[in-house]
Amino acid sequence: MVAPPAPEPLPGGSSFHNARTANEVLKAQERKLRLEERRGQLVDKARALMLVHRLAKEERDAILAWPARVAAELAAELGVDAHRLQTLMDARLRQHLAERHDVRVSIG
Repeated sequence: MVAPPAPEPLPGGSSFHNARTANEVLKAQERKLRLEERRGQLVDKARALMLVHRLAKEERDAILAWPARVAAELAAELGVDAHRLQTLMDARLRQHLAERHDVRVSIG
């Protein structure tokens, strides 16, 4: 959320009036943020990043476990050695994931 610009001093106006106006704007913004948080429209950034990290790790682990689950079935269909197929699939998946290691999540 971008804060509105601070009120400009009015010609002949008092600095007390400007300070009071700025204070009221700030209080209104704080009330709006509290309301958005209660409505579930705002989330804690650190918690969101932690959850994304955990989900990404779980997905990576599931992807790395995939060759062991399907290699024997694929090898039977292709008529190739199951262990060799699993080894190749595992190596290629790890290579692919290593190439994507720099993917980062950024939350404004």
